[in-house]
Amino acid sequence: MGGGGDAPSTSTTITKPFPAQERALTELFGMSQAAFDAGADQYYPGSAIANQSFNTATAQQLGLDAAGVQGALGMGAANALNAAFDPNSAQSRAIIDPLVSNLQSQVLPSIGSQAIQQGAFGGDRQRIQEQQAADSTATAATKAFLQNQQNAIQNLSGVQTGLLRPAQTISEIGAQQEAYQQALIDSDIARFRFEQEAPQTALDRLASRITGINLGNISNSAQMQQGGGIDLGGIAGLGLAGASLFGGS
Repeated sequence: MGGGGDAPSTSTTITKPFPAQERALTELFGMSQAAFDAGADQYYPGSAIANQSFNTATAQQLGLDAAGVQGALGMGAANALNAAFDPNSAQSRAIIDPLVSNLQSQVLPSIGSQAIQQGAFGGDRQRIQEQQAADSTATAATKAFLQNQQNAIQNLSGVQTGLLRPAQTISEIGAQQEAYQQALIDSDIARFRFEQEAPQTALDRLASRITGINLGNISNSAQMQQGGGIDLGGIAGLGLAGASLFGGS
């Protein structure tokens, strides 16, 4: 029994990185290992939040002080409002009594005096004029009474707002100062992170440039020398990595 055709011949071709590539890759691996051995980046050592400004603390204290005064004023204002709504209170009588006194001591006597001069004392005309004068006085007293109530309410609101205005102004200034200090801290943090990440960034850039170059390959081929000339081989390209990158011949 005879054998088949001749055995195929095989050949291997190895293309290695050129010397400059090998040196660069060797240095890159060493730098990567050193960066890994150095451990994680440091956390920003300073405070990441701006301290409260002096003006903010002052404004808070002013607000607390004003709150105490507001409480006392609130009690006084409540009493004043009660008095303003009570027509028999001393406050209300101080507004109404002068009007009534003027009616009794000035207006009515004047009407009576005119009636006497005209020979109509005690007549209907006199009574009508006196009633009109009384109505006018009552209307004026009512308006003054209501205006006093409105003034009491408005005065309380104005006083309360005025007490807090200094605290609000100083608080706004303090907030601006704290925002500026926070911006300075944020800038320091950004610079610190940049310095921490600069070596890794440079290493990543170096790696991307080096590994972007063709680092070589291994090609295998096999062909039948006889037997009908049928091609039995193929070519496989394998990228080199790790120790195999520099080994073999």
